[in-house]
Amino acid sequence: MPSRLPGFIKKFGYTSGFRLYKHIKSKSTGPIKLPGFKHPIYFRGIVSDVCMFEQIFIDRQYDIHVPFEPKVILDLGANVGFASVLFANRYPDAKIFAIEPDSGNYEAASKNLAPYSNITLIKGAVWHVSENINLIDSGHGEAAYMVKPGEGENMVKAYSIPEIMKIMGIDNIDVLKIDIEGTEKEIFENGAEGWVPVTKLIIVETHDRYKKGTSKAVFSTISKYDFSLELSGENLILYNNELIKAYQ
Repeated sequence: MPSRLPGFIKKFGYTSGFRLYKHIKSKSTGPIKLPGFKHPIYFRGIVSDVCMFEQIFIDRQYDIHVPFEPKVILDLGANVGFASVLFANRYPDAKIFAIEPDSGNYEAASKNLAPYSNITLIKGAVWHVSENINLIDSGHGEAAYMVKPGEGENMVKAYSIPEIMKIMGIDNIDVLKIDIEGTEKEIFENGAEGWVPVTKLIIVETHDRYKKGTSKAVFSTISKYDFSLELSGENLILYNNELIKAYQ
């Protein structure tokens, strides 16, 4: 039995699981409707989309304990939008902001997220200041584009987290998902005091393999506040004890 098929069947049942397997194996780029999703899912017929889908929906790396009902969710590094799809189906009343810098990923995310009226998707990067920044292909595939200061062939607008909060008209964040291929280092080292203390739950994947010192930057900043730590797959799950103690 093909390696992916058992996981698909376990998650979606035999009929839908086998249909998903055939859809992916044929590299179809059309929509597929799956149980548990309010709207169809789009793949691009490439391996990185399947791997991202498996991480989120089969390996369930974002199936974490959330001791409150999130109303504001930020998806930083949305890729093709699968994490935002998960959040939108799980928390239909939440206001979700998703950002993705790569044009191909953004186009795919637009298809996946457009049907959800509670999701705002913009094309851009996350950085510690608001400025134009250069998108770099690090050679690790569509799920691992990095950003570097300065203008270049793949220039994109970069937004700081406080700027994103201003755009959304919010003063605090319930759930903050960060998967930005090493840029975690810069945003935790510079100006984190403007958003870390007002964030209830942070889901962050550190990328020391791409940029050394990323984990150190995260832990150095978090240690200044009262956070608890759990692990889920490749992600650090950080709970702001001061903000969520009323729910515990």
